Amino acid sequence: MATAAALELAAARLRAEATHLDQAIAGYVEPAMRLLPHVWVGPAADQLERELIDHRQVLRTVAGQLGARASSLEWQAAELRAEEMALAAEGISCAL
Repeated sequence: MATAAALELAAARLRAEATHLDQAIAGYVEPAMRLLPHVWVGPAADQLERELIDHRQVLRTVAGQLGARASSLEWQAAELRAEEMALAAEGISCAL
């Protein structure tokens, strides 16, 4: 069984990856889409724009999934922490 700390660590890593994807969208995909009409014209530009839109959507979807999984792990970690605290409190009260 995983510990609360292990789940929290996994959640933090997933959130970091989601943030990295969001930064990639903002730093590379969005600027490329803004520059596209000034640099390329014609069918190749249209194809590249469609590909950029598709990539942006895929990255956003994956980032959202990572964030959702991180939230789920955080919730599980909180539940485990509560159980750990309850067990610890029972152990203390039994010792008295």
